[in-house]
Amino acid sequence: MIKYCHNQVLLKTEKLLVSYLIRQARRNMAVDTSSVKEYARELYAAVLRKMGIAEPKPFNASSGWLQRFKKRNNITNINIGGEEANADRVAAREFPPFLREIMEEGQYTDDQVFNMDESGLFWKKLPSKSFVECITVLFTTNASGTCKLKLSVIHTARKPHAYKNMDMTKLNVHWLTARKAWMFSTLSLSWFDDCFVPDVKKFCEQQNVPFKILLLLDNAPGHSPPLLDRHPNVKVVFLPPNTSLIQPMDQELICTVKAAFSAKKFKLLNDYTNTKDELRNLGDTDSKSEEDEEQQLAEQEVLVKNFWRNFNVKKAVDFLSVATVRHAWRHSQSVTVAVDLAREAVQSVTAAGFSETTNDDILEVIRDPDVTADEILDDDDVSEEAGGASSQEERKLSHSNVRGAIECVEKLKLLLSDDPDDNRYEVFTTQLLQTMELYIKVYHDNINTSRQQSITEFFARNPPQPAQASDSDRDRDSEVWMTGQ
Repeated sequence: MIKYCHNQVLLKTEKLLVSYLIRQARRNMAVDTSSVKEYARELYAAVLRKMGIAEPKPFNASSGWLQRFKKRNNITNINIGGEEANADRVAAREFPPFLREIMEEGQYTDDQVFNMDESGLFWKKLPSKSFVECITVLFTTNASGTCKLKLSVIHTARKPHAYKNMDMTKLNVHWLTARKAWMFSTLSLSWFDDCFVPDVKKFCEQQNVPFKILLLLDNAPGHSPPLLDRHPNVKVVFLPPNTSLIQPMDQELICTVKAAFSAKKFKLLNDYTNTKDELRNLGDTDSKSEEDEEQQLAEQEVLVKNFWRNFNVKKAVDFLSVATVRHAWRHSQSVTVAVDLAREAVQSVTAAGFSETTNDDILEVIRDPDVTADEILDDDDVSEEAGGASSQEERKLSHSNVRGAIECVEKLKLLLSDDPDDNRYEVFTTQLLQTMELYIKVYHDNINTSRQQSITEFFARNPPQPAQASDSDRDRDSEVWMTGQ
C-alpha cells in the first residue's frame, strides 16, 4: 500500500494563492509569473508562522510547481503572463477608434453611452489598519455626465442585522449578494436585468432619449459573456483584456467618491467624540492637570471604540449614496483635493492617534489595496470563522442542482457539436469535462449515498425478525456444532 502524505502548509498556501489571483482578476489586474512565485513564497512563510512550524519542508515555488498548481486548480481564465504583463498599450491605442466606429454606426449619443466599473470599499477601515468589512460598489454613469445611476452594493448577507426591519428593495442602493462580496458571472446578469436595464430605461423616458444603449464593461472574469446579446436595446462592448489605461469610468471619480465617503465618516466620528461637555473642557486647557488630560484621552478612546462598534453597514451605505457621486462629479474635485479634505476630517478627531494621519494613509483607505500575505491569511481565517454551522445550514448544494448543471454541460456540448473545427471542439469539451470533474464526483457520491440510505431506511422500517427454527433444524444445528462440520 502506497500512502501519500500531503504537505498541509502547501495546501493552505495554494488555497490562499487562488483567492489572491481571483482578487487580482476581479480588479482586472494582470500578474506576471515571477510575482506569483514571490507571493506564493510569502504566503508559505505566513502559513508557517501561523501554524507555528519550526522545521518546515522547503518550498521554492519553482516553474514546475506553478504549472502543476495551475493544472490542479483549473486556472485558465486568470491572466498570469510573462515578465511584462502590464496594460496592453497597443490595445489601448486601437480601442478608441473602434469605439468611435461603433458609436457612429449605431448613432449613439453621449447620453446613450454608459460605463460600469466596480470597486471595493473597506467601509470600516481606519488608516494604517488591516482591511476589514469589505463591500463592492458598482458605479454606472453615461459619457455626457447627465446620468449617474443608482449605486449597486454587493454584500455577503442578503439582509444584514442592521436592516432587519427594512425592505431591501426600497434602499437608496441596489442590494446584491455574493459569498465573498465580489462580482461573479451569474450576479452580473442579475445586475443587468434587475438594476441597469430598468434604471436606464427610466432615465431615457424622463429625458426623452431613445432607449438604445451602448454599455462598456471591462473584461473581468465576473462579467458574463451572455451579456453581449442579453437585451435587444442594449449593446454591450467589453474593453480589451488588461487595458485599465482606457477605462472610461474615470478612476479619479471613484477615488473622489470614496474620499468624500471617508470625510463624512470621520466628521461623524469627530462629532460623536466631542460632546458639549468635552468641548467645554477642551477650552479650559490652562487649568487642566496631566491626570485630567489622561482621563479625557481615555474617555475619548472609549467613545471612539463605541462609535466604531455601532458604525454598521447601513450607516456606511447611507453615506455612499447617489448624492455623494453627484457631489463629486458636480464639483469636479481632483483626487488630491478630496484626499486633503478627508485628511483634515480625520485630523480633526481629537482622540489619540488621528492627528498624525497623512494623505498616504487616506489613499490606503480609498484605493483597492495590494493585500499582504499575512492580511490575506487573516481574511481567510475570518471567512472560515464566519462560515460556521449556521452558514453551512444556509448553503446546501442539492443533488438536483448538480444534476441540472451536468445536463447543461451535455446540452452545451450538443449545441456546439456542429463546429467544423474538430480540434477546437475537442479541446473545449476536454477542458469542460475536466472543469466539471469535481461536480461529477459529487453527483456519483450523492447517488451512492442515497442508495445506501435507502437500504438502511428499509431495514429501519422492516427490522429482521429472528427465524422460528423447527425441531429438525435445531437438531441439525446441534449436530453441526458438535461435529464441527
